[in-house]
Amino acid sequence: MNRNRKYFGMTGSQIGILVALAGALLLILCLAGWLVFGNGFGFSRLPQDIPTPVSSPTLIVIPTITTTPLPTPIPYEQLIPTGWKQHRTALVEIWLPPIYKDAKNIIPEGAALSAVPELILSRPASKTNLYGEFVMVFYEPITTESLDSFLDVKLQSLPSTVRVVDRRKVLVNTTEAVRIATETRVETLELNGLSYVILDGNTVWYVEFIAQINNFYEELELFEDSMQTFRLVK
Repeated sequence: MNRNRKYFGMTGSQIGILVALAGALLLILCLAGWLVFGNGFGFSRLPQDIPTPVSSPTLIVIPTITTTPLPTPIPYEQLIPTGWKQHRTALVEIWLPPIYKDAKNIIPEGAALSAVPELILSRPASKTNLYGEFVMVFYEPITTESLDSFLDVKLQSLPSTVRVVDRRKVLVNTTEAVRIATETRVETLELNGLSYVILDGNTVWYVEFIAQINNFYEELELFEDSMQTFRLVK
């Protein structure tokens, strides 16, 4: 293969590094647990022959524990923007503008990834978009006792060229996820990544959007809208 041949504005070596970084950027969902509140009160019976002091009545307000109601899920069909195209496998589904195409054939042979690639889509370079953009879906089994520790291990193993600039818990429709934004450099390219991580049983799913820094923030709303259309095929 000609190493100078370009795909979506990138050389083969740049894409190889990009995919390897995607494997390193596989981040983990940290589910929130239910909080169980319990209060115990003990009373002892006073002997009847001991005088009991008389006290004036005092109003006691018992605090009420309130919970935040779960959001009502939006019907899936209403999450799909008009004119977008469905990308579906036996396991997952996601929607994107028609310009995004299946790009599994760009993965270099023998690329070492810790998770299994389920779907890789790309947007080709253009006059206004000098470098290609990628949307990638991976999965792997959870290997630690807790998602917190799993996420810690993943973050600690990131290359020094990758910087995590934001990490927060979000809802994808009504599904809990972790949203992580990253910045990295691949040879001469400055790239930004947006990763969502979802736990389904013992399987961790990663959905990643990667774009050159000049285009990333222009496409950010599109990436977030696309993520809302991601779902597991049951």
